[in-house]
Amino acid sequence: MIAAMFSRLRQVLIAGGVLSLVSACVSIPAGSNRLAQCSSLIDRVDQRIADQQVGDAEAEPVDGFPYLRINRFLASFTGDVGEAAAFDDWVRRLRTLDREGRIVELQNLGAANIIPFVDECAELLLEHDLEEAALQSYLLKAAQAPRHYNDWVRAAGLYPLTHIGVALGFDRWKADNLPAFGEDPSTWRASETRYTLAADFDLPDSDVGAFIDLSAQNPLGIPDITGSVLMRMAEAYAPVFAVEETSSADKVGRPYWGSQRATPLTDPSDPVVYIRLAHTRMDGKVLPQLVYTVWFPERPRESPLDILGGALDGLVWRVTLDREGRPLVYDSFHSCGCYHLFFPTDLVQRVPVSEDGDLREEPLTPMQAPQLQEGERLVLHLASGSHYLRGLSTTPSWEDAKALRVVDEHAAPEFGLRSFATDETTRRSLFSPDGIVAGTERTERFILWPMGISSPGAMRQWGTHATAFVGTRHADDPYILDEAFKR
Repeated sequence: MIAAMFSRLRQVLIAGGVLSLVSACVSIPAGSNRLAQCSSLIDRVDQRIADQQVGDAEAEPVDGFPYLRINRFLASFTGDVGEAAAFDDWVRRLRTLDREGRIVELQNLGAANIIPFVDECAELLLEHDLEEAALQSYLLKAAQAPRHYNDWVRAAGLYPLTHIGVALGFDRWKADNLPAFGEDPSTWRASETRYTLAADFDLPDSDVGAFIDLSAQNPLGIPDITGSVLMRMAEAYAPVFAVEETSSADKVGRPYWGSQRATPLTDPSDPVVYIRLAHTRMDGKVLPQLVYTVWFPERPRESPLDILGGALDGLVWRVTLDREGRPLVYDSFHSCGCYHLFFPTDLVQRVPVSEDGDLREEPLTPMQAPQLQEGERLVLHLASGSHYLRGLSTTPSWEDAKALRVVDEHAAPEFGLRSFATDETTRRSLFSPDGIVAGTERTERFILWPMGISSPGAMRQWGTHATAFVGTRHADDPYILDEAFKR
């Protein structure tokens, strides 16, 4: 009770301090003074967010434009927004990323009541800057894609030498784990627990194609699929997660912060799959992607010398659709960014890429994705403990599966796991300001740090996944599939 009282007092003090920043904003005078006060407000709010360590890492602030944020996908349009309508649409999307990030941050700061004031000031500053003739050229130069590799760390770690040993280790991992994709998945059935969404209806590709087409009627041609339409599509393409269960570490659950704990827990009584809409660029078009994430309590250590085990583990499964609503490529990786695998459908084929000829990690394609018949779902077979994806199959029935509750990662107020209630008065993100989940650090970081990735093996937030230790690759790079797969 005393701890709760102190927690509540802390939130009141924080909120009170932030409210003092906006007390004069209710009646800010018009003109340049109003712009100056709004600029000062946003600067001071950002400082308070940094001081309290509640920053959100899903999108990067644009240098010089504190009311805009950017991700790798939107950064890919800097050469495509010459026309006024396209530029305006692009800027509004950067503004939307900032608005969402600020909502998350201010909620977690305990100052949700000032969100309208901050948003009003951000809009005012944007409106003023849009009147500047040079805005477009300045913004296009500043709108740099985030990068989650540190070249200085690589230099200090003698990357040109140390990456050779890491590449050999990656080859051993492939030799040990990829042959499982050639085994018969039916032999694992007795030891598996299955999870999937409870929906039991089929959504024809033609309907999905219509949804995609109608949602992409904007200057950038980006399918903006939201709300109930997104949920219907998520249900239609959701896989069955078949987990080899030998301990409580293999139970899918909802992550949360326990009282006074430095590491997150998961609630197995509430198995959740988190769904988000993402996009990629392929064959000159913007394609929608359905991204599913499930979480486990831990990856148990197999021995005292196990460098890979630790608290929390997650698996990401992504479905890339063409504009007709047909799956083109599936891919998966763990929430650390590790073990990135690709599974092309029969509509595309893997083509040579430059990484195939050297030590860099190439896009791995362990098998062709099984062809789905009407009424079938894809089954993902996950190994116990490591939760490695070890095979794909299909099933015409999923009645024996545990029902997964679906959560839209774009929906307020939680925004997935970015701002959830820890008690009656406070909210917290699963992720630290750098995008890493505190308490999930792995011992492998002491070995792999020369690869230039922050805390290798730790769980991390969408938008911060570097998926290759040797070479560079980001999970949300919009051109990954366009380079490695062709019709």
